[in-house]
Amino acid sequence: MASRPDSPGTVTLMGSGELTRPMSKVHRRVASAIRGRGRAAILDTPAGFELNADEIAERACAYVTEYVGLPCSVASFKSSESATRREIDSALRKLKRADYIFAGPGSPTYAVRNWRNTRVFDLVARRIHEGAHLVLASAAAIAVGRYTLPVYEIYKVGEEPHWVEGLDLMAPYGLELAIVSHWNNAEGGTFDTRYCYMGQPRFDLLERLLPGSTAVLGIDEYTACIMDLGAGECRVMGAGEVTVRRAGQESKFEAGTSFSLDLLRGASVPGKALPEPAPSPDANLAAIGKPREALLRHVAGVENHLGTAAIGSEDLSDLAGDAYDLARATDDAQAAGVEDTVLSQARGAMRRLLIAWADRLAPTSGETLANIAPLVDLLIALRSGAREARNWALADDIRDSLSEMGIILEDGPSGTAWRKR
Repeated sequence: MASRPDSPGTVTLMGSGELTRPMSKVHRRVASAIRGRGRAAILDTPAGFELNADEIAERACAYVTEYVGLPCSVASFKSSESATRREIDSALRKLKRADYIFAGPGSPTYAVRNWRNTRVFDLVARRIHEGAHLVLASAAAIAVGRYTLPVYEIYKVGEEPHWVEGLDLMAPYGLELAIVSHWNNAEGGTFDTRYCYMGQPRFDLLERLLPGSTAVLGIDEYTACIMDLGAGECRVMGAGEVTVRRAGQESKFEAGTSFSLDLLRGASVPGKALPEPAPSPDANLAAIGKPREALLRHVAGVENHLGTAAIGSEDLSDLAGDAYDLARATDDAQAAGVEDTVLSQARGAMRRLLIAWADRLAPTSGETLANIAPLVDLLIALRSGAREARNWALADDIRDSLSEMGIILEDGPSGTAWRKR
């Protein structure tokens, strides 16, 4: 894999785990192509907005020094707007000397905004052409494609699925890519967080937004795709696979295998046919897509709330709002014909939401049944609505959760009454 002085270097894309001991094998493999005693530089832009950005960069620098064996320094360029002339000149000096340049986690769109049309990123691109080696992980990898996935904006903020214009770093080498790290992410447990937290339904929509000329390059976690631009070859290392999707075809490559860069340029090779994509959006697709996306946003909001909130200190109105919004979105999605896998995610989120607040439903010494009655009545109303929509699983979840909390429901001709056990 050693680069020739008159050929470009390598670009290594990592799905995650970039600073773990197992992935040090990848770093050393890339560094082995450096002729003589090389130097490394950490470019800190993707996480430049973080309050501990300096600590993150220094930790990466210490890792490269210890596990890769290269003298390392931080080429600090946290923000294109706030960087002083002196800071820019310092970063440029370090990048000019570096044979090994690393950038990692943070925000893909922040990296795009602060690298685009800057001397710093122009120099990075030139150093690759001159034979240097660039290692990009997570957010930094996503940012350099032709199209960039706005992960936080979609997953955390709830924006509609879309792409933004990326830095298109690989265009001089004939590559038009949408790079997706965390391809096989499973942090969601019972809900789908593959494809960098997008999940299948949202990523289906995202793929349909890409032109046919763009290849999706998916990189599993703790996995690397080493692109040798001089040799025209990609090598896979790590624990997982690299996936190439284009024009309805999918090819997967395990660790230890290689494939030609021509595959990313559109060469036809044997691969697994993806399911037939949905037709161009029409009234029926829109009728299904909007409720599905709305439901996914509510599920993501509940899961994020459960993951960050101090449940015991929350007001009961928070449960009421989350439960009401999620139940309504579930009913709308079921009525629109949204697939069972998405509905199952919503029911799981509702179940976890009710369990998490179970102790808040039980009256304390200073709290009477009258204090919790409005919330119990709301949950009973949600259950009735679920039963009318024939959403039996959700209705049963609400009844069972209330039972666990000591609330007994009694269905009768005039409606549902409740009492404390």
